[in-house]
Amino acid sequence: MIARFREVKSMGYIPSHRTSDTGIGKTFEDCVGVAENNINAPDLFGFEIKAHRENSSSYVTLFTRRPSFPDDANSILNTKFGTPYPNNPTLKRLHTSMFATKSNTYMGKYSFQLCIDHEAKMILIQVSDLQSGNILDKSVGYTFEEIEETLKNKLENLFYVSAKRQKSGGTELFLFHKADVYMRPSIERFINLLQEGKIMYDIRIGSYPSGKSHDHGSGFRILPQSLDKLFAYHEEIE
Repeated sequence: MIARFREVKSMGYIPSHRTSDTGIGKTFEDCVGVAENNINAPDLFGFEIKAHRENSSSYVTLFTRRPSFPDDANSILNTKFGTPYPNNPTLKRLHTSMFATKSNTYMGKYSFQLCIDHEAKMILIQVSDLQSGNILDKSVGYTFEEIEETLKNKLENLFYVSAKRQKSGGTELFLFHKADVYMRPSIERFINLLQEGKIMYDIRIGSYPSGKSHDHGSGFRILPQSLDKLFAYHEEIE
């Protein structure tokens, strides 16, 4: 993986292969030979690959996964708390971000917060009424077991690439000049970071034309400077 990275680094500035924010990841993965996929497995040589623009303060997606329980979790949340699409009021969507350390405000009506139940080994999505503070729903969440399984299957080895960027005639170019290798995450570290407010959870639920709820990538995200706290091993690659 390191050898492949250094080959890409030697190529200098590379025009983005996609015009959106995801262009950086797409460009690097194309250069190292990763086929675009949505499978729950590492990208290349046993490594999950993530790329970011140097000095970016954006959250990094650790993994996306629909809630562990109940089976109709997305429908429950979207039906109860989703808001109508502007162009189709018969359909609903629910997009919001939350932490375990504080509650948020959603649509001036609800507040969302993660609750960690150590005894039951669950991470619960708690929805409360913003005015009264009464809990409206706490039936949806993740088990520690499934989070741990995802960490092991998807993030056991992480290759985190940094790129300098420049513009040329409206095209973004990337110089992939540095990488960080992270290995051996743990559920204990993950839960600790949740409790410290270092990991954010995003709900991203939409609706098919049929009305059935659709997960658009609900998942857990972290700031780059906190990545080393999730993993037992960290090495910088120039």
